[in-house]
Formats: sequence, structure tokens, C-alpha cells
Amino acid sequence: MSGSDSHGHHYAAGVIEARLGRGAQDVLEAAVVLEAWGGMRANSALSLGSRVVPPKPPRWTPGRLTTEESGRRESIITEAIALIMAILAVASWAGPLGRQIGTSVLTHAIVVALPLTLALQWAVRSRYLSRRSGFACLARDRLALFGVGLLVIEAPLVLLSSFGPLAGMFVAIWVGGTVLSRRGWGLFYGALLVATVFALEAHVPGYPLLGSLTAVIVLGGVLAVRTSHERSKEPAGRVGRALWAGAMGAALGGLLVGDTSLGWGVHGAFPALALLPSVFGSFWGGYHLWQFYDAVPRGMQGASLEKANARAVRGPAMRIFLGSVGRLVAMTVGLSGLVILISQWTSGTSRLSLFIGFGCVALLTMLINVLESLAYVHWALTVALTALATELVVVDGLSYSPVPGTALIAGTVVGILVALPPLLALLLRPGRVLATSLWIQ
Repeated sequence: MSGSDSHGHHYAAGVIEARLGRGAQDVLEAAVVLEAWGGMRANSALSLGSRVVPPKPPRWTPGRLTTEESGRRESIITEAIALIMAILAVASWAGPLGRQIGTSVLTHAIVVALPLTLALQWAVRSRYLSRRSGFACLARDRLALFGVGLLVIEAPLVLLSSFGPLAGMFVAIWVGGTVLSRRGWGLFYGALLVATVFALEAHVPGYPLLGSLTAVIVLGGVLAVRTSHERSKEPAGRVGRALWAGAMGAALGGLLVGDTSLGWGVHGAFPALALLPSVFGSFWGGYHLWQFYDAVPRGMQGASLEKANARAVRGPAMRIFLGSVGRLVAMTVGLSGLVILISQWTSGTSRLSLFIGFGCVALLTMLINVLESLAYVHWALTVALTALATELVVVDGLSYSPVPGTALIAGTVVGILVALPPLLALLLRPGRVLATSLWIQ
């Protein structure tokens, strides 16, 4: 082997080891890394990769990403329980808060707080909480985050008319809960929200009570970061990527509040309860999607580029995706029937259209999540904005909607139709693009 060949071989092996945390398991995986991160063309990457990989690829064993991400499944269950408790608790706040401060103030606070909360949650997850050392990254950026949260977000909200302070407290409570849940303190967070329900029912004044709850959750979030004991020099996610994710979250939040027929703050607990079945469905479907990190790379082990790019209707990618959609739909439909049965005790309506609308939101959110995680960031945001724009057009064209949730259903259906073509094209022919996304990102 000549000196230049030897240098190229060592360079390729170094790039692969740095990006995967191990050696390549087959030529396809080596080519993916060299093309994506080594700046090489496909043919050169394949040629060099074939010299780096052992002649007989080792039997599949989970790599660094697969092993560590699979450990996150336990925390996802905790997050799901905390979110469900939060939805039930906040639904129970609607009645007593509405009586204390007025339904108009409560409605405006929710309309402002919900999109802003989802924007911050998506951004924080993208930059910090979805990473292996998220709390270490949060600790490094704590002063900047405190300044942004206080001066850029909370201070302007406090100045917003009569509903601004309440919206600001909602944002802090909901975003802080995301941090607590990721730390494993989701049950503690849920218990705080449930205790607030009992206090409101006991006629404790709403503003002082929610102010105290906000302070406890914010201090809890600070404590969660400081006591995580994570020590890592791994960089946080890219700011640009986090901003894109935040824009998607804001658009999805806009979908939830853009259709005024849903009745946030007006119909008591029912809008939040109607959302609950789709939340259960989303978590079950999303949990199943985690198999991507193991099943798809395993299915492409030892495959040539031609075979990897071949159409695979029954391949692991499509099978897992369809299984996730099936679980989401089944859970949402089943629990929606249960909530309709108890609707007479929730001061709301049992209109089926609301459950259909929230179910469509859950499916659209899953599609956007998959597109975003596979680096189709621009298309994912386009899908979210298209859905929101469609909903607002329908709302503007309907002075009165006899069917609650009509605009929400129209917007999400259009979004789903826009999201499916590129996603199905990718899942049907996974090839190097999907391999790059799962192995490297």
C-alpha cells in the first residue's frame, strides 16, 4: 500500500470512528459516513469504505446511538404520565379560574400561551433535551437562557393587557414541566398541578396561587439542571435547527388555538379532555417509532447501495411507520369513545368532530416529527405552516361553524397530504439518506 493510500485509509477510519463511536459494520455504513462527513463523492466513498471495513462484517450489535437512545424509553414513559396528569389538571383549572377571572381573560391567556409554549418546548428539545448530555448543555447556557426567558418572553407578556400575566405564568409552568419531566421528576410536577386543582376548588385566589406554582416550578427546573451531575463537552444542538423546531412548535400551537369553535377557556374542561385521547395515541405511536434506531440499520446491514435504495414496501422502515400510525389511530379512537361517555360531567360537548380534529393534529405532529428528525427541516416547517394557513383561511371564510373543529380538521388534513409524499418516498427507498439520518444525527 502506498503512503497516500495508507494516509487515506487512516483518515477514513478516523472519520468513521469519530462519527459513529466505533468502526463501520459494513461498506454501506462506511460510505454513508465518508460521503456525509468526509466530503467525498459516492463512488470514492464506496471505494475507500470497502478497504476500511473488514471482509466479513461483524454480526449486528447496537451502536452508541442505539444503546443510549434506547435508554431514553424509560424517561419517555415518565414524561407521558406527567403530560397526562398536566392535561387533566389544567382541564380542571378551567372552571374555577374562569369563575374567578372571567372566561375572556382565560381564553386570551391560553390563545397566547399555548403556541408560545409549544415553540419553546420544541426549541429546547431540539437544542438540549433530545441530546445525550442535554442537562450539561443547559448548565453551560443557563445565564443566556435566563436572560432570554425573563427579558424576551416573560417581561413582554406581563405588559399584555389583563391576560398577559396569566399567559406568562402558563408558559413558565408548562415549559418548566418539560425540564422536570426530562429530569425524571415528572410525577412531582404532576402532583404540583393536581394540588393546584384542589386549591382552586377551595377558592384560593388564582393569581397568587399560580404565581407561587410558577416560582416552585422554575426553582425546581434550576435545581434539576444543577443536580443532574452530567459532565460532558458535547456541544448543544445548533441554534438554527432549534429556531426551525421552535417555528414548527409555534405553528402546531397556532393550529390548536386558531379554530375558535374549540372553546378553550369557554367550555370548561372539555377541550383539554378531548385532547387527551390523541395524546395517549401520540405517545404509543411515538414509542413504537423508536425501533427505527435499531431495526432500520439492522435491516440494511451488508446491503449494497443499489439494494438499499430499492423500493421496499414491506421493509423495516415502512413496517415501523405504519405500525406507529396504527397504534396512534387505535388508541385515539378507543379513548375518544370513553371520553364521549363521560362528557355529561365535563360541562362540554360530545361532538365527534372535536376528537377527529385532535386526532388529525396528533397524526400531523407525528409526521412533522419524523420529517424533522430525518433532517427534512424545511419541508417539516412548510407542512406546519401550510396546515395553519389552511385553518385560518377556513376560519375567515366561516362566520359560524355548525360543526366544531371544522377549520382544524381542514388544516390538519391538508398538512397530512403535504407531508406524506416526501416521507413515504423516503421510507419506501431508505438508502443512504435514511441511513445517514439514523446513524449519524
